[in-house]
Amino acid sequence: MTGFGKIWLLAALAFALLFPAGEVSAADAAKNGNAQDQGPTDVEMPPLLAPVVVDNRLDSYAYITIQLTPAARDKVFLIREKVPFLQDGFLREVNKAPIGKASDPKAVDQEALKKRLLARLNQILPKDTVSDLKFEQIVLSPIQAP
Repeated sequence: MTGFGKIWLLAALAFALLFPAGEVSAADAAKNGNAQDQGPTDVEMPPLLAPVVVDNRLDSYAYITIQLTPAARDKVFLIREKVPFLQDGFLREVNKAPIGKASDPKAVDQEALKKRLLARLNQILPKDTVSDLKFEQIVLSPIQAP
């Protein structure tokens, strides 16, 4: 055996010792008390940049971080696959109409915006894919005059 072959053999043995081949099944893990949570995992969307318009003038921008809760764990990959389409739809929705409250146009109307975004989301994803849409964070950044 050449020197190069010995090195590969030693590397393979070291790898086998460091990373044993046995996987634990979910049933075995549950028996041992090592069961992982099988509930849905939220999918965080890339932040949106939404204009806040007051009296037909751009007043500020809202940086909005959204999390989508899948209806079931197997829906996570479907949601992640459609993130670019959801992002596009959400951006179009926040630019289509004002996002401010009627009583205070400088504040984001979260309830109304959530309804609009859910309606857009249901056009992109199959029904009952997402169980909830949450605003993780909304930060308003005023426009600075030159």
